[in-house]
Amino acid sequence: MAYHGKVELCRKKQKRAMPMKLNIGMKIISGFLIIAILLGIVSLLSLYYLREIDDSYSDLIDRRERILSNSKDMRASTLQQMSSLRDFLLTQNKEGLDKLNQADNDLMELITSTSNLVRRDVDKNDLNKLKELEQQFKKGADQVISLIKVNKEAAIKLANSEVIPIGREIEDLSRKIAEAQQKLVDESSNNNTLMVESIKTTILIISILAFILAILIGLFVSRLISKPIVQIANSAKRIASGDLTLENMKVRSRDEVGELADSFNQMVINLRNLILQVSMSVEHVASSSEELTASAEQTNTATEQICSAIQEVASGTEKQIESMTESVQAVREMSAVAQKIAINAQNVSSTASEAADKSFEGNQAIQKVDIQMNFIHQTIKDLAEVIKGLGDRSQDIGEIVRMITDIASQTNLLALNASIEAARAGEQGRGFAVVANEIRKLAEQSSQSSQQIADLISTIQQETNTATQSMEAGIKEVNEGILVVNIAGTSFDHIEQSVHKVVTQIQEVAIAAQQMSASTEQADSSMNYIFNIVEESASGIQHISASTEEQLAAMEEVFSSASSLSKIAGELQNHIGRFKV
Repeated sequence: MAYHGKVELCRKKQKRAMPMKLNIGMKIISGFLIIAILLGIVSLLSLYYLREIDDSYSDLIDRRERILSNSKDMRASTLQQMSSLRDFLLTQNKEGLDKLNQADNDLMELITSTSNLVRRDVDKNDLNKLKELEQQFKKGADQVISLIKVNKEAAIKLANSEVIPIGREIEDLSRKIAEAQQKLVDESSNNNTLMVESIKTTILIISILAFILAILIGLFVSRLISKPIVQIANSAKRIASGDLTLENMKVRSRDEVGELADSFNQMVINLRNLILQVSMSVEHVASSSEELTASAEQTNTATEQICSAIQEVASGTEKQIESMTESVQAVREMSAVAQKIAINAQNVSSTASEAADKSFEGNQAIQKVDIQMNFIHQTIKDLAEVIKGLGDRSQDIGEIVRMITDIASQTNLLALNASIEAARAGEQGRGFAVVANEIRKLAEQSSQSSQQIADLISTIQQETNTATQSMEAGIKEVNEGILVVNIAGTSFDHIEQSVHKVVTQIQEVAIAAQQMSASTEQADSSMNYIFNIVEESASGIQHISASTEEQLAAMEEVFSSASSLSKIAGELQNHIGRFKV
C-alpha cells in the first residue's frame, strides 16, 4: 500500500509538471501538418520562381526583342533614305521621292515606338539624338529637293556635303543602338540561364531538406508510439508466464500510451498484492485443514473410546464409572476442538472471500488493458490510412510534374518552329533565331528539372510504402499484445473459480463444525446425566451408544471435509506457485 501511494504521488507530480498533454492523434496530425507545410513551401517557391522566369522571358521576348528589331529596322530605313535620295538626284522621278518620304516616316515611327520601350537613360539619349539627326536629314533633303529644280549640281553638292553625312551618322548611331540592344539581349539570356540553374539548385536543396525532415519526423513519431507499446507487450508476456517480479515501466509520454503504461504498472502492483494475499490465505487454509484433520482424528479416537467404554459398562459398575469419567473429559475436549474448527473455518471463509474480490479486481484490470490495446490497434490503423493518403497526394504532385514536362516539350517544339521561321526571314530573323534557340535550351532544362522532381516524388512514395509496412508490423505487435492480455485474463478467471470453490468447501466445513459442536454439547449433557444416575445406566447406556454412533458418523464427515479442503488448498497452491512475486 505504501508503494501504491508513492506511485499515485509521482503521477500527480507529473500531471502538475506537464499540464500540456498530446495524445497519439495530435502527434500524428502534428507530424503530417509539418510535412504538409514543407510541401506547401516547396510548391510556393516553385510557383514564385516560375513566375520570375516567366516575367524575365516576357521582358526578353516582348520588349528587348522588339527594341532590337526596331534598331535593325531603323538602320534599314536609314539606308533606304540615302538610297532613295541618291536615286532621286539621278532620276528626279516621283517614285524615288515617295520612297524617301516613306523611309522618313518609317524611321520616325520606329524612333517613337522604341522610345516607349527603352528604360535606360543612355538609350533614351541615343534615340533623342537619332530623332534630331533625322529631323536634320529631313530638313536637308527638303532643301536638296527644292534646289534640284533650280540647280542640279548645287543640289548634288549639298546632298554629298551635308545630307549624306547626316545619313551616315544616323546609320552609325542605329548600328550602335542595335549592337547595344543585342548585347543586352545576350546578357538577359545569360542571366535567365543563371537564374534557372539557381532556381533548380534551390528547389532541389529545399526538396531534399524537406524529404529528410519528413523521414526524421516519421521515424520520431513511429518510435515515440511503438517503443512503449513493445515494452508493454514484453511485460505482458512475462506476466502471462507467471513472472510478477518485473519493475515498473517508465514511459515519459503523456498520451494514451502513457496512461496505458500507468494502468499496466498499477495492474502489476494489484496482481502482486493479490497473489501474496491469496498465497497467505492458502497457507492458512492448508494449516487449518491439517489442524482440522488432526482434531477429527483425535475426536474419532475419543468417540471410539466412548463406544468401548459403553460396552465395558455392561461388565461392571465401577469400570463403567471410570469409563464415563474419561468419556465426559473426551467429549469436553471434542467440543472445544469443534468450536476452534468453526472459528478457523469462518476466518478462512472471510480470507477466501477477500481473495475472490482481489481476483475480480485483477480481472477488471485485465479487461481495461484489453480496451486500451484495442484503442492503440485502431489508432495505428488510422495512421496507416493517413500515410496512404500522403502517397496519393504524391501521385497528384507527380501528375502536375508530368504536366509541366509536357508544357516544356511544347515550348521546345514552339522554339524549334520559331527557329525555322527565323531562318526563313534571313538576316533580319537571325537575332530572333538566337532567342528561340535559348528558349529551346531553357525548355529542355525545365524538362530535366521536372524529371528530377518526378524522381524525388517517386522516392517519397517508396518511403511512404516503407512507413505503411512499419505500421502493419506495429499492428501485428499490438495483436500479439492483445492475445497475451487475453491469456492473462483467462488465468485470472481460473483463479477466481478456484477461490469460489474454496469458499464453498470452507462454508461446508463450517457447517459441519457447527453440527459437530452441537453434537458434542448434546453428548456432554447426556454423559452428565448418565454419570448422575449411574445405577439406572442400563437404559441410558443405549441412548449414549446411539449418540456416540451419531458422533462417530459426524466425525467421519468432518474428516472427509477436512481432507477435501486440504486437497483444494494444494491445488490452489499449485496455481499460485506459477507466479513469481
